[in-house]
This record gives sequence, C-alpha cells and structure tokens, in this order.
Amino acid sequence: MHKTNKTMHRLIKCDPKTAAAPLFSRLHLAVKSILGFALVTCSLIQGAQAGVRAFPIPTRDSEPVSITLGPDGNLWFTEQNASNVARVTPDGIITEFRTPTFSFPNAITAGPDGNVWFSEGAAGQIAFITPSGRITEIPFSTSGVPGGIVTGPDGNIWFTDLVGNSVWRLELATRTLTSFPVPTPDSFPGDITVGSDGNLWFVEGAGKIGRITPEGVITEFGNGLSLPYSIALGPDGNIWFTLRFSAQLGRITPAGVFTFHPIPNSAEQIAPGHGNTLIFTEFGSSRIGKITTAGVATESPEFPGSNPTGIALGSDRRIWFLGYGNDRVYRATFGR
Repeated sequence: MHKTNKTMHRLIKCDPKTAAAPLFSRLHLAVKSILGFALVTCSLIQGAQAGVRAFPIPTRDSEPVSITLGPDGNLWFTEQNASNVARVTPDGIITEFRTPTFSFPNAITAGPDGNVWFSEGAAGQIAFITPSGRITEIPFSTSGVPGGIVTGPDGNIWFTDLVGNSVWRLELATRTLTSFPVPTPDSFPGDITVGSDGNLWFVEGAGKIGRITPEGVITEFGNGLSLPYSIALGPDGNIWFTLRFSAQLGRITPAGVFTFHPIPNSAEQIAPGHGNTLIFTEFGSSRIGKITTAGVATESPEFPGSNPTGIALGSDRRIWFLGYGNDRVYRATFGR
C-alpha cells in the first residue's frame, strides 16, 4: 500500500504537458491495484474467519471462564461474575441457570453420573447440575476456595483447594469427602486432569506440577515454573500445561521429565484438540492456537475484544471457546 500511494503521488506531480494522455490510464491502473489489494486482504481475513460463529451470552458482564462437553452432547460453561452455569447447544442456543448461592462458579467437568460438576470459588463448595438445569451444592470447607475439578480414573470427583493447600476426593457412592494435603506449603493447587498413567495431575501456583494417585499419594515435580495455570492430557500420553507469564507451553511425561515449547503469545487454558494436537486460548492477544505433540504451534486470527478463556471440543468436533471480554461463546473450525 505504501509503495502504491507513492506511485500515485509521483503521477499527480508529473508534468501535465508530457503526461496528460497517459495520466488517466495510469491513475486508473493504480486505483485498480489499490482496490484489488484491499479486496484480496479482505478476502484473506474473511477466509481466515470462515466457519466462525459468535453467540451472545444473555447476561452482560457474565465473565465466562471454563467450558466442557457434557454427557448430554451440549457444552456447559461457568459465568463467574453472574454466578451462572450455562448450557449451549451445538446450534448455539444458550440457557443460563443461577446457582443457589452467589458462588463465583469456576472450573467445570463432565461427571460419570450424567451430570456436570463445577467448583464454586466464593463459597467453599462444589456443585453439580443435571441436564435439566437443577443444581445441588456440596460444601466441603468454610474457608476453602475450590480450583480445578475433574472426574478421576476411579469414577469419583476430584478437586483442588487453592487456599486449603490440598486435593480433595468426593466418593460419589457415599458422598464421602477426603482431603489430601499438598507437601509444599502455600502451593495454591489449581487446575487438575487425569493422566495416561491412571493418576491425577495438577498445577501449583507456587511453580510446580503435582501428581496424586487414586489412593492420595502426592509427588511434586519442578520448581519455579512461570505460574502454571491450565493442564490437560495430550494425545501423546503426556501432560501439557500453560504458563501464564511465559510464551511457551510445558509438557511433562508420566516419569516427570519436562519439555517446553515456544508459542506466539502466553496461553490461558489448554484442552485436547483434533488428532495429534492440543488447543489453547490466548487471553492477552484475543486469539486461540493449536500445537502438535511435536511442538509446532499455529495461531488463529484475532477475535477483537474477546479475551478468550475456556476452550473445548464439541460433539460436532468443532472448537468452542469463551469470550471473557465480550460475553460471547465462539464456535470455530480452526485446528481441524
């Protein structure tokens, strides 16, 4: 564009006596070049955004943070500021359900009982919601702050307590709660996932990755990691995690060996993707990305103002992610 503008500027300044005849023709060609370039650019942007739909969340300033594929084939997500849990169908129809207490709902996961389970960060509770929208809350501590939540390999619900410095197990059959203290004091355990080794893995805000067996034995790995935040099992059998203060993703093997892969911008949340990839959100750049198990990262175009947080694959194999910054749920084909 800059070169074309300079060309037009030179044409306009030329001697009219010697250039009057070809001037109109040359200007016409220059204008056609500019319009052509603009059309190509627009076409490229539209092509990059093809297959993307954004569905407005009914409640404004809802601050959606976490999303998961439910047992019913719909996607379910939390709205922390609105204290809602919401359901979005594959067609983009959103229904919101208010939690019984104002609870700052955070992490969310599909349960083994046909319900969807989530943590309530402001109430020292976890909860589950039925496919029809009925919510039941389960207190575990008067001062706890639940972080990540997941269905364990034993068929029970596991979750972390950020300030209680522990990992909890809820046995579904008896509703028995058991707490397992994290060895490192003030470790701030957060997101949690199931590994390929039959154990559970979680991030620690203090800069470590933790592993806990179904029996409750905890082992910690690493030290001084740059705020590990979100964690997921990769298709390679390794555990992958985001680092909020670093433009890279971490990978740890079941044996505890770390590898780090650069990405264009720091990532927020990560989830399994298509084939040999994982997908992640970039809150600061309003983009999503994917990375292969070999460490090759690709970034999407920008979704202005979205500040994406949670991300998941839907039953339709499309990518769904949350626009924290603009109260939107996005459906995209990027990464397929």
